[in-house]
Amino acid sequence: MTAADRALFDRLPRCAGLVPFTPLADGLPTPVTRLDERLWVQRDDATSTAYGGNKVRKLEFTLPVALRRGGPVLTAGGTGSHHVLAAAVHARRLGLDVEAVQFPQPATDDVARTAAAVAALDVRVTPVRSPYLMPVALAARLTALARRSPYLLWPGASTPLGCLGHVSAGLELVAAFAAVGEGEPDEIVVALGSGGSAVGLAIGVALGGWRRAAVRAVRVADRVVTNRVALAPLVSGTLALLAAAGGVRPAAPRLVIDGRWFGGGYGHPTDAGHDATDRAGAHGLALEPTYTAKAFAAALDSVEAGRQVVFVQTYAGRATVGS
Repeated sequence: MTAADRALFDRLPRCAGLVPFTPLADGLPTPVTRLDERLWVQRDDATSTAYGGNKVRKLEFTLPVALRRGGPVLTAGGTGSHHVLAAAVHARRLGLDVEAVQFPQPATDDVARTAAAVAALDVRVTPVRSPYLMPVALAARLTALARRSPYLLWPGASTPLGCLGHVSAGLELVAAFAAVGEGEPDEIVVALGSGGSAVGLAIGVALGGWRRAAVRAVRVADRVVTNRVALAPLVSGTLALLAAAGGVRPAAPRLVIDGRWFGGGYGHPTDAGHDATDRAGAHGLALEPTYTAKAFAAALDSVEAGRQVVFVQTYAGRATVGS
């Protein structure tokens, strides 16, 4: 796979020479399949045979910066963080070491599998008691690693650079609907954690020409990091990057934050999520309780309300990793 294979660079060729990029995903564009009359799924579980899910899209734009620095990658997340696992898998493919600051989250089978996979990759973990202690721990580790030129990979890789991967995903989605003669849906439903996937998708479908479809960002993390004020710099930064590197100014993204499905806290399973997981299984979709079960519950609710919906399957579906 090369830069030419990405929807973003096909739409904005100038970007290919101006933004960092290294090909890591071998499954793009991911399939968009129809599950029933009003529900489609964008299968981002199929982004990479090394380790899929939505994170690899962001890592294609952020890890090249780490590669130029040459030092270890330092990132953060929960004990079951798929972002930490994806960073470790794909950084190792580039010859980079990874460290992570991690906070505890409720124990589930998926958390246990993911933590075991991270441990198997020899990721050096600095534990903290709370996600609110991550900034202090990250600063301390950056200081300790200073002589090795570390790269701080923002949690979730949700920076304007990282968002470009999901701008590309939004363009893929528009193209997939056009290819089968479908008009735009009412909603694209995706989990809202660090925000990069939701922001990038909203900008991408606007860039692709959709004017009615909104991205319903289903809050799965604390409100302090999943609100409009917190997301505003990510939106403005991504738009500014597209203007500078691509010479375009997309229409304002349509982004709706839905906090109804959060439950008892980050990583806490919900009854609606359990039901959504069972219903997803009938369609051959594997979900996990922290992100995708809550997002799919929201998608099913929108379908039952009569809306045309695309659910973005961001979960890799496995915690065994390739070499």
